[in-house]
Amino acid sequence: MAGAEGAAHRVGLTGRVADVLITDVVLMLGAIAALAMALRSQNRRGAIALAFIAALAGSISTYRNSWQATPAVLAALLIVGIAIMPPYLATQPLRWLRRTLSSIVIGLIAASAALFYFLPIFSLPEPSGPHAVGTRQFEMIDQARQGVMEDTPGTPRRILVRAWYPASSIEGFSTRPYLTRAEVDDHAIDVFKDFGLPYVMYRHFSLVRTHSYVDAPVNVSDSLPVVVFSHGYWCWPGQNTALMEKLASHGYLVFSVGHPYDAGTMAFSDGVKIPVSPKKQSAQTPTQGMIKFWTGADHDTRYAALHQYQTDFDKHRVMQSFKAWRDDLRFFVDRLTAHGLPDAMHELQEVADDQRIGFAGMSFGGTTSASACHHDPRCKAAVNLDGEEFDWSLYDAPVRMPLAVLHADWVDYPPFGPTSADPTFNLLSGYAYESWSTAGDNDNVTRARLIGARHVGLTDLPLAARGPLKTRLYGKGNSEQMIEATNAFVLGFFDRRLKGTANAFPSSVLERYPTALAPHRNIGVREWWTHRS
Repeated sequence: MAGAEGAAHRVGLTGRVADVLITDVVLMLGAIAALAMALRSQNRRGAIALAFIAALAGSISTYRNSWQATPAVLAALLIVGIAIMPPYLATQPLRWLRRTLSSIVIGLIAASAALFYFLPIFSLPEPSGPHAVGTRQFEMIDQARQGVMEDTPGTPRRILVRAWYPASSIEGFSTRPYLTRAEVDDHAIDVFKDFGLPYVMYRHFSLVRTHSYVDAPVNVSDSLPVVVFSHGYWCWPGQNTALMEKLASHGYLVFSVGHPYDAGTMAFSDGVKIPVSPKKQSAQTPTQGMIKFWTGADHDTRYAALHQYQTDFDKHRVMQSFKAWRDDLRFFVDRLTAHGLPDAMHELQEVADDQRIGFAGMSFGGTTSASACHHDPRCKAAVNLDGEEFDWSLYDAPVRMPLAVLHADWVDYPPFGPTSADPTFNLLSGYAYESWSTAGDNDNVTRARLIGARHVGLTDLPLAARGPLKTRLYGKGNSEQMIEATNAFVLGFFDRRLKGTANAFPSSVLERYPTALAPHRNIGVREWWTHRS
């Protein structure tokens, strides 16, 4: 019932038909009809009127960030020019001008149609749980930490937190856009230019509706297990919204912690904006020691390079982030367990079960989550979604708590060149979380590979593209299946480890998605180390 209510509400708010706006439909159909009328030189006034209506509808679309409409708007304006041409031009020497303009118009309309298809106003999957989902956002300040990252001395660390939770009612509440218009202008430009594409190509994310109802009342019928999420480097707290909604719909209280300076520009309620770190370039520049380790042809070569790799990282800008992010998580859990969330989050505070806390994260957030959970006994389980590990104490050592590791398809898309495509070994975390002599035999660690997924394929973003662009950015796997399998993997793990559900994880999830999830046992490390010893 909640799902049907939500679908109807989203259509009412956005005026969407499938993956476009109603104004987009008016634009495209109006432009095509107006062109046909203009070319036949019949009812020229009608053609002009229809073209103006199409252009007006398209202008509304582009104003609302449906930028894909832009070529068709230009086409509608050109149609006006074709329609006002005297009919005799069709048989006079200037007929080439009419034909040329008509060809341009057809090309522009086709361009918009292609943009709408390949870069759609996508839909997130419906949350599969029994609960409707609410969402809230709040801020926290850690007075004990000052001058963190690029903050000036004496400036306390501040973080943004977005929460998802089971809602008791959604009547009268509106769903949150995937990115607000302000967020598109603030941090999307920082995030998406890293993909090597024009920022304008993501403006329509403000038209995508989530299934989360802003400030809906919390379902306080029971205490809820808590999942604390960390986004990827240069990303944003809502990058895995579909996962958060799925967890919340199944009875979890989810908090996504935004890590300033290492994310897109973050805007706070007092008007302060924390931009991407000015040291971003240095954070993305590897040393020769790192490259030597990453490109090592085998375990022995990498083992010989491991000490320098770790030494270089210890001096690298990335390690400032690593410490700050882990401290952000510790600070948040400190406040949560001390009933110190902001007053406006009282309902969330009351339903949080601080005896059932798990960490999860994607990319650098996964790296951080695994390490932070290992060192914090309040954290009972963790998920690492395709993160490398920079906590050297977890190399050749068992992780303290249950850990699920889901990596992108490093076989089809090796992260560091051909030598990192070994199906028996994942270079990002293969040396971590287990003793090398028993690697692959630790029931506390579950590893899997998301078949056909590139690194960013473990976010919501595969839904945002189709065709060759989707393959280039997110991988060749089916977008819906990649997201569904990822989210089912995480939910299954936390259901077993935080709720104690007898769900036969991981086999139950792996069997459900045999073409999307490949189990991975780290036996290559054990065999190498045993033979070497």
